[in-house]
Amino acid sequence: MTFAAGETQLFNLVVRGLAFRSEHLLVSQWVGGYCFPIGGRLQHGESLEAGLTREFLEETGVIAVIRKLVYFHESFFVDHGGHAIHELGWYFWVEAPKLTVRLDEVRPHPDHPDLRLAYIPLDGLAEMRLLPGFLVESLPRDFRAGFPGPMRRVQTREGVPPGSGADGLQAQQPPPD
Repeated sequence: MTFAAGETQLFNLVVRGLAFRSEHLLVSQWVGGYCFPIGGRLQHGESLEAGLTREFLEETGVIAVIRKLVYFHESFFVDHGGHAIHELGWYFWVEAPKLTVRLDEVRPHPDHPDLRLAYIPLDGLAEMRLLPGFLVESLPRDFRAGFPGPMRRVQTREGVPPGSGADGLQAQQPPPD
């Protein structure tokens, strides 16, 4: 769900599924660009779980089994159109046993002709330009540990212009375990 918070400000509510196979993460990847976990915007009146199930099914063709809510990410950033974005994202650890994408396979993505579905290695998340950036460090460690403990809250701020309402915010990362 996206709604305007001013002429150049937008507010996003998103859900993402973290699906793994053999130390690889399933992502949506722009051709020649960055990648991000499977998922998208919530629809009005939709629960987090229903939104994730719908998004995962739309993008992969299979229903994900939700294991655990592992991250809540509050992000402030500027998009390619110059909009100041305030995004709330919920990240779930999921399993997709019926998914037939191979580790070495790249498939077309149903949302856009320049998007692809692919698995990327956990040890190469930075090189693959995974967003949001906090996942590059946190995700391999947390996945290998089985996502111990309660959900982690992460807050980041990147390139937010002064006067946007978020300019006094400092980036926060979860404390190390």
